[in-house]
Amino acid sequence: MSENVLKVAGLKVAYGGIKAVKGIDLEVNKGELIALIGANGAGKTTTLKAITGTLP
Repeated sequence: MSENVLKVAGLKVAYGGIKAVKGIDLEVNKGELIALIGANGAGKTTTLKAITGTLP
Protein backbone atom coordinates (compact mmCIF):
# COMPACT_ATOMS: atom_id res chain seq x y z
CA MET A 1 0.00 0.00 0.00
CA SER A 2 1.32 3.45 -0.95
CA GLU A 3 1.77 6.24 1.56
CA ASN A 4 0.05 9.47 0.47
CA VAL A 5 2.10 12.60 1.05
CA LEU A 6 -0.55 14.79 -0.57
CA LYS A 7 -4.23 14.14 -1.20
CA VAL A 8 -6.61 16.72 -2.64
CA ALA A 9 -10.28 15.97 -3.29
CA GLY A 10 -12.77 18.22 -5.06
CA LEU A 11 -10.63 21.37 -5.11
CA LYS A 12 -12.64 24.35 -6.39
CA VAL A 13 -11.46 27.96 -6.71
CA ALA A 14 -13.42 30.98 -7.89
CA TYR A 15 -12.48 34.63 -8.29
CA GLY A 16 -15.78 36.39 -7.78
CA GLY A 17 -18.18 34.71 -10.18
CA ILE A 18 -15.45 33.22 -12.36
CA LYS A 19 -14.73 29.54 -11.70
CA ALA A 20 -10.99 29.10 -12.17
CA VAL A 21 -10.71 25.52 -10.90
CA LYS A 22 -13.76 23.30 -11.12
CA GLY A 23 -13.03 20.23 -9.00
CA ILE A 24 -9.60 18.63 -8.98
CA ASP A 25 -8.70 15.31 -7.34
CA LEU A 26 -5.01 14.63 -6.87
CA GLU A 27 -2.93 12.08 -4.96
CA VAL A 28 0.85 12.07 -4.65
CA ASN A 29 2.45 9.04 -3.06
CA LYS A 30 5.82 8.80 -1.36
CA GLY A 31 8.61 8.57 -3.95
CA GLU A 32 6.50 9.82 -6.87
CA LEU A 33 7.44 12.68 -9.14
CA ILE A 34 4.51 14.42 -10.79
CA ALA A 35 3.96 17.30 -13.20
CA LEU A 36 0.94 19.57 -13.60
CA ILE A 37 0.55 20.46 -17.26
CA GLY A 38 -2.02 22.34 -19.29
CA ALA A 39 -2.63 25.25 -21.61
CA ASN A 40 -2.32 28.91 -20.63
CA GLY A 41 -5.22 29.83 -18.37
CA ALA A 42 -6.02 26.21 -17.46
CA GLY A 43 -5.61 26.84 -13.71
CA LYS A 44 -2.17 25.34 -12.98
CA THR A 45 -0.89 28.25 -10.90
CA THR A 46 -4.24 28.72 -9.17
CA THR A 47 -4.29 25.03 -8.25
CA LEU A 48 -0.81 25.18 -6.73
CA LYS A 49 -1.60 28.41 -4.87
CA ALA A 50 -4.75 26.84 -3.42
CA ILE A 51 -2.87 23.73 -2.30
CA THR A 52 -0.09 25.77 -0.67
CA GLY A 53 -2.49 28.29 0.90
CA THR A 54 -1.07 31.33 -0.89
CA LEU A 55 -4.19 32.58 -2.67
CA PRO A 56 -4.96 36.22 -1.88
